[in-house]
Order: sequence, then structure tokens, then C-alpha cells
Amino acid sequence: MPRERTQGLESDGNTVSQTQAPPLLVDGVLGESVTLPLKFSAEEIQSITWLHKTASVIFILTEPAQIQVTDPKRKDRLKVIQSSSLQINNLTMADSGPYRAQITTATSIEMYDYNLAIYRRLRNLQVANHTQLFENGSCEIQLTCSVENPNDHASFRWQVAGNTILEEANLTISWEPKDSSEETYTCIAKNPVSNVSFSFSVQSLCKGSLCFSTQQTQSPAETPRDDSGNEPASPENTVYAQVTHPNMANNHPPIPICLFSE
Repeated sequence: MPRERTQGLESDGNTVSQTQAPPLLVDGVLGESVTLPLKFSAEEIQSITWLHKTASVIFILTEPAQIQVTDPKRKDRLKVIQSSSLQINNLTMADSGPYRAQITTATSIEMYDYNLAIYRRLRNLQVANHTQLFENGSCEIQLTCSVENPNDHASFRWQVAGNTILEEANLTISWEPKDSSEETYTCIAKNPVSNVSFSFSVQSLCKGSLCFSTQQTQSPAETPRDDSGNEPASPENTVYAQVTHPNMANNHPPIPICLFSE
């Protein structure tokens, strides 16, 4: 991954070059693997040192060929692949933070910087539903989206017919019997490595029957952070939402809930 270089500094006969661009942001998934990609010119290389928070974790010597893991606590989780890129397996939160690849050649020392962030995949999307029914048949619905772990850096948004109407977890909806349209509302929770969503009909909710489905998709975790490129969810990744009805007006019985996956 060639980067622009700053002015060279002389050190023991070698020119020290450091990346001018900000560190490459890489997202990893807790418990999974991530690769910090390294690409460099074909100039003859003497050694490569990978550092995490200024401490050496792997040392690579080219002649004679030798790879030494210098962090004994991660000996079984660190691996060198493809052009000396660093692969970290079974990620933990402690693996996050700044990394640097220091490449030593006969004439220079080049440095490439990274910042690794670790996230959990979002799980158990939930919606808390307070529905107030009125005598004229209309209703007001207060909805709140949440995920299992509040520390999962999730952002929320609501969509109607594919258009975003609100970028927060809480939504209030009003409905009247004269509204014949079956508008579908969708709550989407997202973090840098995954997203989950559920959809439902307001008319069905106000009339006393609610069925909705949820879907989870995953974002690439080994590339610079990006909001596109999500992959469709596989069946085993389906997440079921949970609905609660804490206070029903007019003493109506609890609204039945139908859960299914797509």
C-alpha cells in the first residue's frame, strides 16, 4: 500500500520516511480475523517489524528468511501472509489501537501506519412499542429500537418505503381508519461491521395484529471503513426482534406477535 512520504531524515546512514497520509482505518470483528495489508516497492528489503502501540509484535528477516513473533501472548494468533501483511486471528478488544509496519532497506526505513477498531456484530434487535388506541379507531404508536449490547456503537434510522424519515432510535406514528395505505416502516440498526433491520405495517399494529420480520447483513471488516458493500444475510444469521406493549389504552388485550425469518 504505497503512501506519500514526508521529507527524509538521516539516521545511521538510512533515510527515515513516514507516511504523510493519516493512518489506514481498519475494522475488525470480535472473535474473527482481520488483515492489515502491506504493499511496498520492489526495493531490496532487509527486515520488516510490525508494532502495536510502539511494541514489536512480529519481526521478519529476509536473509536468511525468518519470522519471529515477538509478542508471546499472541503467538498463536499472529500470522504473516501475502507480501508480509499482518493477519490477526480470534480478535479481542485488546487487539485494537495503532499499528505500524517498519520496513528497513539498504538505504531507508519506511513506515506505514494503521488504526484497528474492533466491533461486535449487532445482535437481538428489539423494539419497545407503546400503542394508544382511541375510541374513533385511530391510534398513536411510540416505538424505540435497541440492540442487545448498548456499547456496540450502533446508529439507528427509520425508513418508509425505502426513504429515511428519521435518524434516531425513537419514532412516533399516528394512524386513522381512513388511511387505507399499507405503509411499511423499517428500523435499521448499523455499526461498521454489521446491520440489522425489521419492518412492519402500522395498519396491522393498530388493528391488533402485528407480524414483522428481521434481517441481518454484514459489512466487510478488513477494508478501510465504508458504508457500502454489505452482503446479504445467510439463514443462520437471522435475528429475531422482540416487541413489548407496556401500557395499552382502553384495557385492550395484548397484541399478538408473529415472528418469522426471510
